[in-house]
Amino acid sequence: AARELWLSQREEEEEEGAPGARKGRRRGPGGSEVLFGVAPCALALTQRRRDLLGLFLLRGGGSRRALMGELVLRATARGVPVRHVPRRELERLCGDRLHQGVCLEATPLRCKSLRDAETPPVGDGEARDRQLLWLVLEHIQDPMNLGALLRSAYFLGVDRVVTSRRNSCPLTPTVSKASAGAMEVFDVYDTDDLQSFLKAKSAEGWEVVGTVSKPEDVEDVPVINCLEFRWDKPVIIVIGSEGEGLSLETQLLCHRMLAIPPGRALHPGIESLNVSVATGILLHSICSQKRRHGD
Repeated sequence: AARELWLSQREEEEEEGAPGARKGRRRGPGGSEVLFGVAPCALALTQRRRDLLGLFLLRGGGSRRALMGELVLRATARGVPVRHVPRRELERLCGDRLHQGVCLEATPLRCKSLRDAETPPVGDGEARDRQLLWLVLEHIQDPMNLGALLRSAYFLGVDRVVTSRRNSCPLTPTVSKASAGAMEVFDVYDTDDLQSFLKAKSAEGWEVVGTVSKPEDVEDVPVINCLEFRWDKPVIIVIGSEGEGLSLETQLLCHRMLAIPPGRALHPGIESLNVSVATGILLHSICSQKRRHGD
């Protein structure tokens, strides 16, 4: 009943141009957010990780009518109300972001407890016996970067993603869109004590590997070309923030630091890669060894 009342109020605001209507994120009963874009909405409809309040589709559908029909079927199967609305309503729902004709009102996704990260995924009974690769993110704040990092981690076969709880971007609709929906199927874990977590994993025999764009800035930790790294034990690769990189405290917990060699002499000011691009290169360099070994 509360949801029906909320939807009725939304329709009244649209018709009357209610001055109190907020642009972008709209709140439903119990708190919710608006996913936008085909991939995040389609995957959210199938994964059952969120409570879903309503699917909003561009009226007419244009060239995407077959796709929209599939989304309607998925929503109907889950008992999710479907509304066909004008473009301006979709733009208002998602704050003028690139919605591709689809928005989905849903409860937010939260990071999972780090305690749950130690449990192998369902159907992965051999996970404890094979080489593992975890990606740890320290203070990643840009939602576009976080989404791209999750997309690469999921695609390349990373087993777990762990993020620092403080000074980090939450799991927002923008992150889901930037991840091409990977956020909807790939768990993210968080911790408020990243250094203690890394110390514990190191004591368990994991290799903790940091990343650096300027090797000359690193002291007391060996730096190697990422192409020279050999994966022979469980590995944690730690990625630092967009502006500052890894904190000194985290650097000193790393056994080695990896650097990506440039292909030419670089002009000052463009001496590093975007964090998500650099991470993709490093992950591929490590994960390709896993494929060669047939693990």
